[in-house]
Amino acid sequence: MSLSAEDLQKYVGQNLSDVKQQLEGRGCEVCEVRTGHYATGRVPIRPLVVGESQTEQPQPQRVVVVFNGDDPDKKITSIRQC
Repeated sequence: MSLSAEDLQKYVGQNLSDVKQQLEGRGCEVCEVRTGHYATGRVPIRPLVVGESQTEQPQPQRVVVVFNGDDPDKKITSIRQC
């Protein structure tokens, strides 16, 4: 199931754990990027198993969720597909 940019924007300002649970329930792979004092600042690469091509196996849709780690509510500041 594909999510449009407009669909994803409704999650901005919501709690990270709630959104992550919703997106994973829809079959998405959620990548968290933390900003603030202990920033992560990167999206991990998707590993490719030796002998498999990317076209052989359907991959889950990846969604990058950026949140402020200094915020006790962990509200999402930005969200996009990758």
